[in-house]
Amino acid sequence: MTSIYTDADFLSAYKQKQRIFGVFMAVTIAYLAFCITMLIYHITLPYADPRDSLPKTLTYIASALYVLTIFPFMAIKYSRVKRYFKVLTFINEGMKTEERNYFYTFREKSLQKDNVDVVGCVFETWSKKKQEWMEREAYFDPEKPLPPFESGDLVRYITQSNFIIQYEILEKHAYEFSEYDEDEEEIDAETTTQGEQEQ
Repeated sequence: MTSIYTDADFLSAYKQKQRIFGVFMAVTIAYLAFCITMLIYHITLPYADPRDSLPKTLTYIASALYVLTIFPFMAIKYSRVKRYFKVLTFINEGMKTEERNYFYTFREKSLQKDNVDVVGCVFETWSKKKQEWMEREAYFDPEKPLPPFESGDLVRYITQSNFIIQYEILEKHAYEFSEYDEDEEEIDAETTTQGEQEQ
């Protein structure tokens, strides 16, 4: 079977998370050191010294820059990396599920799973109980190359928290799905309704 993730992926995400947090700590320490320096400078000035406005102004500017840069940086970049690292942690440690289904299509619209961007892999499975095809959607990491699935392929895949982590194409084009046009279906429904009204 083809494995999606390796130990290197987990290590890379961990290092990236630590690196971003390190930048945050370095900037925060530099900001605090600057504020303390300005405070000491302010305290050492004589009473009502005209130069007293300088440390206040510089502190206001530094505070504004800190807030405008570090909060979006941490809220967006660090938060995304942290969520991705959390998903990889679950993938390494969580329980796995194996399934065999017929692949239907990819769903690449704005999807998220556990606040992480994903690509939907839509499979079709036959329900013996309901005697109809049921849709089964699993998720694929958009950071990875999409698997070479084609409509009708019989695929064996392993998921953890509904993320595909391993897959194997057992048979190419094992099933051919019947395609239909939704507009034609609507026309057929309208024709049926009109026929019933005429009767």
